This record gives sequence, structure tokens and C-alpha cells, in this order.
Amino acid sequence: MTAVPASSHRRRIADHARWLALPCAFGLLLPLLGRLWSSSSNTAVWLLDLATHWQLLYALCWLLLCAICAARTWRWLLLAPLALLPLFSTSMPLQRVDDGKPALIVAAANVNVGNRDPARLVAWLRAQPADVVMLSELTPAYADALQRQLGDDYPHREFAPDDSPFGIGVLSRTPLTAVELHASADGIPFLTAMITSGNVPIRVVAVHPMPPMAMYWQDERDALLRMLARQAGRTPTVVAGDLNATPWSTAMLGAAQNGLFRATRSTPTWPVWGRGVFGIPIDHVLATMHWRQAGSSRGPDIGSDHYPVRATLVWLDYRDIE
Repeated sequence: MTAVPASSHRRRIADHARWLALPCAFGLLLPLLGRLWSSSSNTAVWLLDLATHWQLLYALCWLLLCAICAARTWRWLLLAPLALLPLFSTSMPLQRVDDGKPALIVAAANVNVGNRDPARLVAWLRAQPADVVMLSELTPAYADALQRQLGDDYPHREFAPDDSPFGIGVLSRTPLTAVELHASADGIPFLTAMITSGNVPIRVVAVHPMPPMAMYWQDERDALLRMLARQAGRTPTVVAGDLNATPWSTAMLGAAQNGLFRATRSTPTWPVWGRGVFGIPIDHVLATMHWRQAGSSRGPDIGSDHYPVRATLVWLDYRDIE
């Protein structure tokens, strides 16, 4: 029996890889196409938006497929830079600056409804303190333990805990005023409050919409973020939490179009399995144009299925908001 040359095997694999490259390229182009349908609502838009979330995975697959196809023809290597597209196809981020008037450090953590021990979250917040912390999936037991362990560090707090995944909370180093517990159109709670920084009132919002596992929930998530952006008006506003939306989704496009911009990166935050290598970035800090972003990071494993996030905000121009 005649042996098949190794080069023939490589060519055959490359031929198969070419067909896999087509849907991968389509996936990378979805955020750009999404700008055409971001204001629409139908089953096709919902399904395409779900597929949009996995941009980092598409990029990894594209690089691998280009390397395999290059065994057939080196010209595939010219297409490899398409893997960089997710860096440029996100919703508009908050402009980064290296200096400015420090104003606010914001953290957001989905602590997981099944997690009963806040020790790792407490250690992180003590090592890297924040001025305001937005909490998602906050249960009564976790809230009680958190109050005992962090009560002195964050003397001002508002908790609306629940044994479902939709308990919500805010920790603050400065007094919280005008605190209100709201419900979105689909009955999911979110918290709003006012704090001050340099005598300037700031609106903070802790939010955790439903995952978009049905078209209705996608519509409600998108509508909620658009509403919060519009309500900000001239008031400096920060919205943070597990938004169940990636920077490439219709939700984030709509938020940016209405004045809420990402202050956090596109680093995966869920799930923590494999250190997020195959995850998606759905935990965010958003802010109005009163701010610039002077640093952001993903936090450590806190015993949840999400990584927490942290962003440092500075005033764009303090005189603009006096």
C-alpha cells in the first residue's frame, strides 16, 4: 500500500480549514454589520447578536485557520491581521488619559448567588480600594457577611439582597443619598443613588439585567441601558455591574449612542474557567462624557463565576460640571 505524502495531508487539512474560515470571518464582521440593525428587533437580530459576543474566540480561531491554510498558500498570512478587528469594532470606549483630576474609583462584582464567603472579595477591596462598589447576585447571607467584614471600610451601603440571582447592592466610602430601588420593565431590580465628589453630585447605578436568552430579554436589556443613558442628562453618571452584554453587542452600541461609554476593557470576565481564555467580557463600568478613564483592570478570582472589574475615572473638565 502506497503511503500518502505528509504534504498531501497538509493540503487536505488546509482545504477543510478554508471552509471553516468563512463562518469565522463572518463572526468577526458581525459587530460592524450590527450597526445596521442595532435599532431593530426581530429573531434574526437576536440570534446574530448572541453570536456577536464571541469576538475573542473568533479571533483566536481565525489566526489558527490562517496558519493552517498557509500550508496551501502563503497568501493566507496576509489575512491574519483580520484577527485584530475586535479591538476596533467595539462600542465607543471612554477616552483614556494619563493624568487629570482624580475623581472616582469604581468596582463592580457579580459575587454569584451560590457563593457564601466574601473573604476573597474583601481581600481584593482592601488591597485595591474603590470609592464605590456595585454588587450583583447579592444574597442575604453574603450581604450580612460582607457588612461584618467591610463595614468599617465602606460605612455607607444600600443592599437589596435576594436568594435569586437578582439581589443587588452598593458599597460606598461617602454618603449615599436619594437612594431608590427600581424595577426594569421585566421586573429586575436595579439601584440608583447620589454621591458627591468635590461638591459635585454624581449619580451611581448598580444594574444586572437578564441574560439575553430570549429576544424579549435582549430588548429589555438594551432598552434599560438606553434609558439610563438618557436619564443622565447633565448629571455625571456611572452605571456598573454584570450587564450581560459584551462591547460588541446591540446593548453597548445603544448605550454609547445615547451617552454611556465603557470605562473598562474587553478582557473576558465570564466564566472564570480557564482564566477566562474562552470567556466573554460582560461585567462593565460605564460613564457619561463628564469623565475620562485613567486606568481599568480585571480583578482576581473572588469565588464567583465572574471576575470583578475596576475603573479609575477623572473629570474631563471640572468647570464643565460646576
